[in-house]
Amino acid sequence: MSDSKKILKAGLIGTGSSATNIAETIASLDIVEMVGIADVNVDGAKSLAEKYNVEYITKNYEELCKKDNIDFIIISTPHALHYKMAKCALENNKHVLTEKPITTKISHAEDLIKVAREKKLKLGVHFQCRFFGAVKKAEDMINSGVLGKILQVNVSVMWHRPHEYYDGSNWKGKWDLEGGSSLINQAIHPLDEMVHLVGEVKTLFGLMGVKYHNIETEDNTAAAFVFQNGAFGTLQTSTATKAAFPAKLTIFGVEGGLEIDGNILTYHKADGTSEVTDFTAGGQVGSAKDPKLFSLKAHSALMEDFCDAIINDRKPTVNGEEGIKSLKVVRAVYESNGEKIIHL
Repeated sequence: MSDSKKILKAGLIGTGSSATNIAETIASLDIVEMVGIADVNVDGAKSLAEKYNVEYITKNYEELCKKDNIDFIIISTPHALHYKMAKCALENNKHVLTEKPITTKISHAEDLIKVAREKKLKLGVHFQCRFFGAVKKAEDMINSGVLGKILQVNVSVMWHRPHEYYDGSNWKGKWDLEGGSSLINQAIHPLDEMVHLVGEVKTLFGLMGVKYHNIETEDNTAAAFVFQNGAFGTLQTSTATKAAFPAKLTIFGVEGGLEIDGNILTYHKADGTSEVTDFTAGGQVGSAKDPKLFSLKAHSALMEDFCDAIINDRKPTVNGEEGIKSLKVVRAVYESNGEKIIHL
């Protein structure tokens, strides 16, 4: 970072568990400080503000976006609210870092990307897993050609969330607020890792359904697809299996394969042996058993990268164009819905 002493001012919209992780991340960094919090839950905003010494709170996110002393806005709210909040921030000349997914609709994400580009503002998406040691090493190995030609890829996130997880929420399990469930929420990180490491998807056939919970959206999905580079892919997601399997991204090449389980990388060699590299000292992500597990190291790396992009006028590593890639796969699965092949 060329000017690590420069302090940026951030405003935070939202006060849920993800927002708390973001506040904790900001508190650990010298390059940025949080100067404002907005949430309709004023008590939540007050509690977070007191914990992190933030003076300004408001129940109106538009007021936060208009504050002159704020450089960028961080959005950590129900998925479907990301678009209007990010649009408001951009229209008030604020850079934007939004929690995943970027939005729930492709057209909304494209609009944000367009507005940010036109106004020369930074738009980032909080896919912190791209900064995991396991993912970075996997990227280096794939780029070096050690796996040979990539043949197939599988994303498997077969988790469990109790009925209370949805019943106790005013937005989860609802199309108009969460925009989906097991796929767009729980599986979005390994899905982002997939498109980052292997490339974008060309055609897809997907299935989805509600098999266990009392929700509108889905608690199980499956899909088969073809990447633009010709590799085959499959995915399976669930929040209904009490066995709670680990979330994995598996990449199969002619000369070897890789398996990413959180921040653990297993390299399966052509001679039948395996090599495991455990990066968990650098933090894990939410898991089948603990959805609130939090990696300060990965969150900090993403936040520092976004701040550096603002200071040095470059694109963030996980910019809007990158953040929309996983959303395209999600929306294709939902649109396919066992009825048609989708061409992305």
